[in-house]
Amino acid sequence: MSNDASFRTLVRAEIEPYIPMLEAEGFTPEIDQGTWIGGFVGGRLAGWVRIFQEGRVWMLEDVFVLPEHRRGGLASALLARAQADLPALWLICDDDMIGFYQARGYELMPKDAFPEALASLYRSKAEWPTGTDHNHNALRWSRP
Repeated sequence: MSNDASFRTLVRAEIEPYIPMLEAEGFTPEIDQGTWIGGFVGGRLAGWVRIFQEGRVWMLEDVFVLPEHRRGGLASALLARAQADLPALWLICDDDMIGFYQARGYELMPKDAFPEALASLYRSKAEWPTGTDHNHNALRWSRP
């Protein structure tokens, strides 16, 4: 499927209808923060990621593929697109997603290695080092 996908930056009107669904899935999307990158299959939005810079570090958030487009490589293609022009990228994920990201070149990092600019931001939202109901993990990808 990812071979049939096209990618581009989304405008607010394209992602806004999906925000309630993301929130229902446990995401905390910041619609106006950073850049949303959309993956389109058959001309229709099928998934997205969001990247933003905090201080001098880049963060990946809101990786999501609509159910009917999962398990076809779209998430991996979106990650590659997000990484394309960056030297490094951080993310926070739940325990059950560590393997997914490690298989795509992300390294599980100790919590104290999480950049302070990001740690401070997520502490202010009560999402670091744990969420309200579960553990969070810091992972980092860097260009080889």
